[in-house]
Amino acid sequence: MKVLVTGLGRRRSRTVSGGLAILGFEVREAAGDADVPIQTDVVLLDCGVIDDEVLAYCRRLRRRTQAPIVAVTQRVDLQAWLRGHEAGIDDYAVQPFGLQELAARLRLSVTPGREQPPPPPTGPPQRLTAGPLVVSEGARTVEIHGTRVDLRPKEFQLLVALMRKVGRAVPREELVATLWPTGWAGAERSLEVHVASLRAKIALPGMIATVRGVGYRMVTPESFLRFTAA
Repeated sequence: MKVLVTGLGRRRSRTVSGGLAILGFEVREAAGDADVPIQTDVVLLDCGVIDDEVLAYCRRLRRRTQAPIVAVTQRVDLQAWLRGHEAGIDDYAVQPFGLQELAARLRLSVTPGREQPPPPPTGPPQRLTAGPLVVSEGARTVEIHGTRVDLRPKEFQLLVALMRKVGRAVPREELVATLWPTGWAGAERSLEVHVASLRAKIALPGMIATVRGVGYRMVTPESFLRFTAA
């Protein structure tokens, strides 16, 4: 597996690179995004903390490669996770960790946990509506009050899964199986991140409700209208 190690000039990269090479990874280092090769299996970003500089660097990386990005960081809370997710980070290795754990995260990042485009829908294209939300499965478009909203592939899958069962609670296990059909150890946590990101993008407070102990529910249009009018 080809691993690109980059870290904005910070110090741990060479130690990590040497350890991964011993485990059989083909390791290359890059001092900046201009040195990033387009063809690499995974990017290991040694960043310490998720700050504005790191996020800007991730966005530049994303313009050069679609390979998964795993960030080595000292800490990550939900807000940092969300900001990193939007900038293109796929997973985090939080210090302290063992080299074997890091190797496992790198391998998992290029298996089912890696975000893939949703499969083509079966049967005729469907137009799903819930209040001001309109989703065209065939065109893979989302509109709110007539304005286009851009979603990442798994965010789109998640929205469709909820809208197909408007008004009903969709169990977390069902959503995980829909988004990661072949399984992934980090799917439960990633589902929370995708739900939070989807809520932020559609910007309709209360439209996606958490059903405690079960999962999530897209409220009925009537319920949403009553909610927004209150």
